[in-house]
Order: sequence, then structure tokens, then C-alpha cells
Amino acid sequence: MQEESSDSNGEGGALTANEYASNTTKRQVYLEFSEFSPAQIRKIEDIFNQYDANKDGYLCRNELKRMMIKRRVPWTENSLSQLIDDVDKDKDGKLTFREFVMTNRKTLEYCQRALAKQEKVDFNKVGIKGVRDFFEAKVH
Repeated sequence: MQEESSDSNGEGGALTANEYASNTTKRQVYLEFSEFSPAQIRKIEDIFNQYDANKDGYLCRNELKRMMIKRRVPWTENSLSQLIDDVDKDKDGKLTFREFVMTNRKTLEYCQRALAKQEKVDFNKVGIKGVRDFFEAKVH
């Protein structure tokens, strides 16, 4: 059986520099955001790619606004600006995939804080998952 050779032109299964960087970044995201399962991160990535209209690997302000409108998220211009400012580490005014995952982390943290402030939870309204989330938020 002949072994495939890989060379710098991408034949034989070799990764290009961009593919390698992309794969490395994805691995880093999985490690950094361990509160999300791999399936959840893939779903976040699908959403990111869906709204990255020009496929440049970033979500600019207009793409974020379009996403908020389509997903019926009630954000004001000020809220959107604050969100970008909070997670845009390189201050270029647009979000990388990693920065976009960070917005999801911030949303999760906000929801957990709000849930933890509740005194009780009604099993009949929220079910077993809601009760589990309630107690997990209390622990955090």
C-alpha cells in the first residue's frame, strides 16, 4: 500500500497555514470556554458563520445588528456598543469567533446571576432541567 505524501501545496492531506491557524484557534476556544460543550460551541459557530455575511471571519456592527433583529433580541444601540466594547479585545470594532463566544459566556453568566437571586423555583413551571439550573446557579 502506497503512503500518501503531504507537501506544502495542500495535496495529500496537508493543512495550509490558514487551516492550521483556524484549527488551532478552534481547539483554544474549546479549552478556554469549557463551560460550553463541543456541541454548543459548534452551534455558536454555526450562528456566527450564518451572520458573517461577507465571510471575512468577523462580525461587524451591522452584522451583529442584523443578527439581533433576526433572532428577536431586544438590544439598543447603546447595549450593542457596550457588548462590543466589553469583548472586543483588539478594539477593531468587530468580533472574532472567540470574541463572539465571549458574548455567549457573558450572557450565560448574567442568566446564572439572575437565576441565583431567585428564592425558589417552581418545578411544575420549569421542569427538572430548570430545577437543576437553579441549583447550579446557587452553587456558583
